[in-house]
Amino acid sequence: MQRLLLAVFVVVDVILVVGAVRHVNGTPPESDVPRTSASATAPTPSASEPTEAGTTQQIPYDFTAAEAVAMSAANDGTIVYGTRGRCTDPAATVQVSTDGGADFAPSETGLTSTLAVRATDASSIAVVGTTSDCDVRQVTSSDGGRTWTTADDVDLWYPRPDDTASVVTPDGRSKPAEGCVVTSVSQVTAESGRVSCADGSIIGSGDDGRTWVALGRLDNVRVSTFLTPSAGFALARYNGCAANAFTTADGGVTWTPGGCISGEPARAIAATSSALFAVVDDGVYTSTNNGLAWMQP
Repeated sequence: MQRLLLAVFVVVDVILVVGAVRHVNGTPPESDVPRTSASATAPTPSASEPTEAGTTQQIPYDFTAAEAVAMSAANDGTIVYGTRGRCTDPAATVQVSTDGGADFAPSETGLTSTLAVRATDASSIAVVGTTSDCDVRQVTSSDGGRTWTTADDVDLWYPRPDDTASVVTPDGRSKPAEGCVVTSVSQVTAESGRVSCADGSIIGSGDDGRTWVALGRLDNVRVSTFLTPSAGFALARYNGCAANAFTTADGGVTWTPGGCISGEPARAIAATSSALFAVVDDGVYTSTNNGLAWMQP
């Protein structure tokens, strides 16, 4: 009798264990599964959400170094800019204006490419570029770009012509950051400068390029320039505009959008204490209200 009762208990115990395992590992009854109503579909983007053409997120940017433009402006109305080109080109021409951009005149520098320019005033213009054998030279003009003299040294910062990841300063060559494709170089003082990268990063150095610090980012930035270590200006793709102006007052940590310049690509931007200048496509534009509105001079 005892053996019979023991056998019954064993059978019952097995049934209970099997039922518990099925409850843990099995599919719950249909009544326990939350039902999805017909209206609970994926949300449809609203009209206020960014579209592909107007996204503010970083999108791939295929930077073409030869089409980049170096630009500088001075408070006396002198503006100089030139397309980078290649050292194998026959000649590099810079455009020079001494009347705030109302008129530009082409000037042959004797170089085959243009890597950097600096306009202090009409009597002090410097251009860095390459010779036909791809050596880097700096030339200067004291007569508004009519004549040029080769300088003994190169004191401007410039993008290395054969390496889009490197910047050259008087102290030597360096890479601002891993993965940075340098789209523009802005020398602020003799030992400090800023660069914009194709991935949206803004990188700075205060020791002649020996060390670099990530300052911030501006998604889809194309070019930037800094008037002081804190005050900077940029052109970026934003809300469907290929050349939207931005300003920063904290060295590139944060950026505020301004006005749109119609056209593309955004190729250069320069600043003085009273105005901004930009090259978009093949046109020159100016702003006297910190980039909120733009016009052709």
